[in-house]
Amino acid sequence: MTRWLAGVFDPSARMDSLRLAGALPGDASVIERGALHVAYSGVQPLQGSTLCLLDGFLDNAAELSSALGSHFDAPEEELLAAAWRSWGADLLPRIRGDFAVLIWDQDRGEGLLARDQLGVRSMFLHESSGRLHFASEIRSLLALLPRRPEPDRVSVAHWITMSNRPGSATLYVGIRRLNPGAALLLDRDGAREVSYWEPRFREPPLRTEAQLAGEIRTTLERAVTRRISNDGLTGVLMSGGLDSSSIAAVACACAPGRVRAQAAVFPEHPAVDESDLIEELRAALELPGITAEVRAGGLLASAVESIDEWQLPLRSWGDFWALPLLRAAATAGVRVTLGGDGGDELFGARSYLMADRLRAGHPFEALALTRELPGAGDHPARRDMARIFANTALSGALPRRLQVALQRSGARRALPSWLQSPLARDLIDSEDPHAWKRLDGPRWWAAAAHGLTRGVEETGVFEHQRRRAASAGMQARHPLFDLELLELCLSMAPLSTFDRHRSRTGLRLAMAGLLPDSVRLRPEKALFDSLLLDCLAGSDGAPARELIGDPHARLGSYVDLAEMQHALFGPAASGQRSFRWMWQVWRLLTAECWLRAQEGEDTMRITERASGARIVTRRVPSGAAVGGQYVFPP
Repeated sequence: MTRWLAGVFDPSARMDSLRLAGALPGDASVIERGALHVAYSGVQPLQGSTLCLLDGFLDNAAELSSALGSHFDAPEEELLAAAWRSWGADLLPRIRGDFAVLIWDQDRGEGLLARDQLGVRSMFLHESSGRLHFASEIRSLLALLPRRPEPDRVSVAHWITMSNRPGSATLYVGIRRLNPGAALLLDRDGAREVSYWEPRFREPPLRTEAQLAGEIRTTLERAVTRRISNDGLTGVLMSGGLDSSSIAAVACACAPGRVRAQAAVFPEHPAVDESDLIEELRAALELPGITAEVRAGGLLASAVESIDEWQLPLRSWGDFWALPLLRAAATAGVRVTLGGDGGDELFGARSYLMADRLRAGHPFEALALTRELPGAGDHPARRDMARIFANTALSGALPRRLQVALQRSGARRALPSWLQSPLARDLIDSEDPHAWKRLDGPRWWAAAAHGLTRGVEETGVFEHQRRRAASAGMQARHPLFDLELLELCLSMAPLSTFDRHRSRTGLRLAMAGLLPDSVRLRPEKALFDSLLLDCLAGSDGAPARELIGDPHARLGSYVDLAEMQHALFGPAASGQRSFRWMWQVWRLLTAECWLRAQEGEDTMRITERASGARIVTRRVPSGAAVGGQYVFPP
């Protein structure tokens, strides 16, 4: 059951339901249950003393039903309400899936708001004077509040310096995310946050290479099967890379005839273009779908469109082609889109094993491991080995507090000189780059566990992909962020993840016989540098520079505008336009557009000078040549 929900919890019952109903879309329904007033979309929930509203997917309904002693095919929300009556808040560790859930028991006068273990679905919170506002989307929460909160200056500073703010803060003052694996327990005394799940270290079991590959494959098959659409086609946003093509291959094997692939090719940018690999994958997997031919254009317009719809700056620079592609797929009947995000984090080398060997008093073993890291090859340069040893083995071995103290003195030098000094100090105070060292277990495990359970969520990738899919009229799901699969990968022996020639060894072994070796054993990834640089230095360059170079730019509250202009567009920068330059300009540009929107400016006017998308999408039947075409914009 996917729906949006937004409401107010106030034990003193000082709420105005008319405001709640009037602030949200016309199709909203409103329920009043004492201290709880909630608006929601979709079908009406079961009437009774226990209210349950689920936004997301429950992946183990059959297991819950069996544990409750039920043998009927109950709707998911009814099943969760029954589980609450039997187990109370202890039901949460039993749930599997991507979910944000509200449960309120009127008879007991208690309930909860909860979020899934990995934070794939969201719940946003605002607390003031004993009153809790909550919503599954930040735009719904903004509509409920008496006034729009100010931009959070530290969060904006993180955004424009291309870093992810640790913790639960958002770009709005006073609005935060409920933490992954956490719940707010609601009762007559108010709301109290508790953690119901966190990763735990267990010694890796002994496995042969073949055993590990087999476990990865069967677990991935279950993860993908749980995410196949029951009422339409399932799409995979597929490139020629290992992660997304693995999801496509497994999905085709698990649901023959019900899977489609959405892919993009870039005929004007051969360094990015993976046409040959995509064609080979379609043929090998007998995988129809839609292919988009993409040329530079539409980057700035995609940012403005997203801000207008979702009230947040756009995280990804790829929406100018990915969103039209997904919309075409939705028109063709795709209801759920799967992606390969998470492959690097799940299957990547556990490089902090070097720190563990150093801490155990084996420096030569730690140094030898630098030769086995992916990309090292047969003859790694000594300078590279020394740098990696210092940044990983030595840095990882230091106690967290000592490392924080040592690095703090040089933290300002790592930030752009154009960031205002007081704000730079606040940003440094908010950082927590070594939070992973608080976890129990060896360094190799702690770094991987924190990255998978908190680090990825803090990047905003789940929020972004959920919103992009919703804009296209479908749902986004993440097979690689499956709790069973995550726990398996965290239990891999760390040495099994080292291979000097290729990354993600476990996944490559698991895909043997399912993926063409040209994809499975391919060592490199395509990067989108040239396409994006063409957009920002070419078709969208002038309006972008106009926006962030405006003497009255709203960024002036955060940066020295003249110094920023010189650093990014001055003579010294003209010959150094790299992917990092593009990323920096993109973050500043999206921040400026968003800050203007906070003042009520009609940001859609910005698109009057922006370039349009230059995309042609073509349907590709299984085993057939490219067919009819659809052009964006129409």
